Amino acid sequence: MRWPRALQRLAGTVLIVVAVSRAPLLAAEPADVDTKPDPVEAAPGGIGSAWPSDAPVSWKQVGADAHYLFARPAHLDRMGWTKLAVALGVGAALYLVRDDVRDYAQRHRDGSVDQLLNDARLMGRTATPLLAAGAFYISGKARDSQFDKETASLILENLAFASAITGVSQRVLATERPRHGDDIDLFSPAGGHSVSGDVTVAASMLAPVIDRHLQVDADDGRGVRFWKHFGAVGLYGMAGLVAAQRVNANAHWLPDVYLGYLNGLCVGRILVDSRRGGRAWREERKAHRVEVQSSLSGLRITWR
Repeated sequence: MRWPRALQRLAGTVLIVVAVSRAPLLAAEPADVDTKPDPVEAAPGGIGSAWPSDAPVSWKQVGADAHYLFARPAHLDRMGWTKLAVALGVGAALYLVRDDVRDYAQRHRDGSVDQLLNDARLMGRTATPLLAAGAFYISGKARDSQFDKETASLILENLAFASAITGVSQRVLATERPRHGDDIDLFSPAGGHSVSGDVTVAASMLAPVIDRHLQVDADDGRGVRFWKHFGAVGLYGMAGLVAAQRVNANAHWLPDVYLGYLNGLCVGRILVDSRRGGRAWREERKAHRVEVQSSLSGLRITWR
C-alpha cells in the first residue's frame, strides 16, 4: 500500500469523524472558558459540545492525570479489583489457546481479507492519533472551544501513557513473534512483544473521542443517536480490525492484541475520569440508561 494513498484515506477518515461531531453546534457560542463545569451534572456527552473544558488544559493537569492514572490501583474498591482480576484472567487464559488461534488464522488467510486488514491497520500507526489530536486542536482554535482542545490533549496523553505501559510490559513479559517462535521470557532486558504496540495506538483514540463526543444524551433525536452509535461502533471496530490484522499477519499472539486493546482503552477511560473528578459521571449515566414508565397498557421500558 502506497503511503500517499494511505495518508489520504487517513486524513479523510479523521476529517469525517471531526465534521460529524462538530456539525450540530457550528453556530453555538462557546461558554466562558474560566468556568469549570460540575464533573457529574455538566459532563459533556453530546456531539460537538461547546462547553468549556472539564479541567484546565495545562501541563499541571497532565501531571495530575498521570498521578490519577498510576495511583489508581491503590484506590480500587472491591468491584474494581474484581474487574481487574477478570480482565487479567482472560488475558492469561488466552495463552492457553494462542497456538490454536494462530494456526486457524494462518490456515484461513485470504488475499482480499489480508488487504482489508492491512488497510485497517492504518489506525494503528502513530500518525493516526497525532492527526486526530491536530484536527481537534484546530477545531478548538477555530471555534474557541477549550473542550475540543482538551480532547486533543487527552488523545496525546493516552498515546504517551499507554505506550509507556506497553514498553514496560514488553520487558516484564517478553514473547517472540509467532513467525519467529513461541518462547516466553520474564524480565527480559531485550524486551519482546507481549503487548501489541499497534493495537495500543489504535485503542488510545477510543475513550477521548467516544466518552467525550459520542455519548448518547436523553434529548438526542433518532438521527443523532444513530450517528453517535455508528461512530462509536466504527471506532471500536476499527481498533478491533487492527488487532485482527496483527494476528492474521502472524505478528502477534491473541493475548498480545487483547492486552494492547485493553491497555489503550482503559488508560483513556481513566484519563477521562481524571478530568471529570472521578468515576461519578459514569455511574450517573448508567443510572439513566434504563427508563421505566407506567401507563394504562402496562410498563414501558426504554434503554438509552
